Amino acid sequence: MAEASVSDNADQTRAAVAAAGGADAVAAGGTPWRRRLLLWAVPLAAIAVALFLYGSAGRYVETDNAYLQRDRIDVVAQVAGEVRAVLVPENARVAAGQPVLVLDDTVFRIAVAGAESRLASARADVVAAQAAYREKTGEVAVARATAQYAVREYQRQQELAARQLVSGSTLDGAHRSADLAQGAIEVLELQRSQLLARLGGDAASPVDANPSVRVVAAELERARVDLARTRVAAPQAGVASHLPKVGSRVEVGRAAFAIISDASPWVEANFKETDLEWVRAGEPVRIVIDTYPGRTWRGHVESIAQATGAEFALLPPQNASGNWVKVVQRVPVRIALEQVAGDPPLRDGMSATVNIDTGPHTRFDRWFGRDR
Repeated sequence: MAEASVSDNADQTRAAVAAAGGADAVAAGGTPWRRRLLLWAVPLAAIAVALFLYGSAGRYVETDNAYLQRDRIDVVAQVAGEVRAVLVPENARVAAGQPVLVLDDTVFRIAVAGAESRLASARADVVAAQAAYREKTGEVAVARATAQYAVREYQRQQELAARQLVSGSTLDGAHRSADLAQGAIEVLELQRSQLLARLGGDAASPVDANPSVRVVAAELERARVDLARTRVAAPQAGVASHLPKVGSRVEVGRAAFAIISDASPWVEANFKETDLEWVRAGEPVRIVIDTYPGRTWRGHVESIAQATGAEFALLPPQNASGNWVKVVQRVPVRIALEQVAGDPPLRDGMSATVNIDTGPHTRFDRWFGRDR
């Protein structure tokens, strides 16, 4: 009986081993097909899908390198001086021509008073010169009459001397008197010419038309302009910003304050040069401003800069060097922003994300040489 039990166990063991071997054989027969499917078909399908998605895209170009812009004017004082008064608060709206700053005008008032005094003196000099010219004209007339009498007297003395009725000394005296009278006319004519030159060549011209008076009048006008410039006004309507404090000094050529325009803002987006192949003026744009992530603005491409941003840098890159490294450049694109009633306030310099719809085409158009 023991031998029969051992024989049965051996048979069962051989049957289990045979069954296991059959299962392994079945499994071995199915492994190559599944492995080829996983190693080749699935990756190729994923690559094909990725290529299709990438190639069929390209209609929209987007960048977050975009900022809201408004016209900003840096108001520069035309004269230097200490700020005596600030007429508007910081970030207040001002109208065009509205005074914003008042500078100390003491020195400029003194300059105006001095110029007015010089102008009055110049006018008096011209009036005196005109009177002297008229006086010399009268003296010339008297001298000519005297010379005519002296010449006639000399002629009479010549006739009497020819008949030996007068002495030679009397004739010489008459001759000398005629010569002196003629010489006096010439001297007076020269003096009158000098006066006429001081009067600008026209003794009858108005006093204010005289060159010397016009020079001083111009100095007075300049002094008055400088005095008026001590009141610095806003050149256009907008919001006054960066106002100085009372007591600070404003210098010529340096911005005293800034005016942010009330005009409609625009967006300046700096796109990579490789994204601008299909971008054209007039294309629609979707804009999201970071301050209001839940709102979307519409706009359109207004213009594309004719130079990259690097070309406007203070120190443009020198690409003709031995250690040159190619870097994708950014090109500014100006986008007109369409505003509607109820839009939240927009401020200069806000960050934005823009998306341009460049039309019905894809990257396949580039790959297969199809151009718009």
